[in-house]
Amino acid sequence: MRKQLRELHLRPKKKLGQHFVVDPRVLGKMVECAALKGEDVVLEIGAGLGALTAPLAQRAGKVYALEVDPRLASALGERFSKSGPVEVVLADALQFDFSPLSQEWKRKMKVIANLPYEISSPMIFRLLQERERFSLLILMLQVEMARRVVAHPGTKDYGPLSLWCQLYTKAHIAFSVPPRAFHPRPRVDSAVVKFEVLEKPSLIVEDERALQRVIRSAFGYRRKTLANAMQLGEYSHLPMEKIQEALQSAGIDPGLRGEVLSLEQFRDLGRAFSALG
Repeated sequence: MRKQLRELHLRPKKKLGQHFVVDPRVLGKMVECAALKGEDVVLEIGAGLGALTAPLAQRAGKVYALEVDPRLASALGERFSKSGPVEVVLADALQFDFSPLSQEWKRKMKVIANLPYEISSPMIFRLLQERERFSLLILMLQVEMARRVVAHPGTKDYGPLSLWCQLYTKAHIAFSVPPRAFHPRPRVDSAVVKFEVLEKPSLIVEDERALQRVIRSAFGYRRKTLANAMQLGEYSHLPMEKIQEALQSAGIDPGLRGEVLSLEQFRDLGRAFSALG
């Protein structure tokens, strides 16, 4: 990777959070996590110079290599110009329209990505929104983000990301990755998280918007009790007695904080507020 960058007179762009994986063992483990078959369609986000693209192309039937940096996309295009499985796409993954690919292949895709820290959270939420198009996500994240994904109630890492990942996926940290596996080296450790996208949400949620509102309120005012957080957040138009009524009807102590509630309790709380109209 370093040699390729020198030959192409390219330097990693700090503003794009470019840290390329240079350890072939890490790349191999990412590919193994995906359990690829010949009929699989893979969407690689942040393909860089193709260190991961090449082994993916050996296993999958089709690889769409998304790259936002025009310099790297051009180099990728030249490298894989004669590789049938690989199609290089110059695109911002946060804005990319996944629907044409789903319609063309009529099958769910697998996403593999080494995500820059700056876009990790919005990219995960975007993939969750588009979850019907994917069966599996293999994402390289900074370790703090990985912990947030798999966090349980009552821990400091627990929050909205934990809840939405629990609702739509079965996620676990597959393995950790030290800074020396990258060029340039980041200042923090990383981890690869495997998300198995569920066919159906883990809970039946009648009013997803109400669930969004109670989660946003609870963690927007994390240090407040739930009653105060709801009134300071999405339910400022309701008198406190109504807020307490909703909490009690959901079987939740108004004096608790949101960080101790399970996904099921948040679902019940959203249902209770939704019933208020």
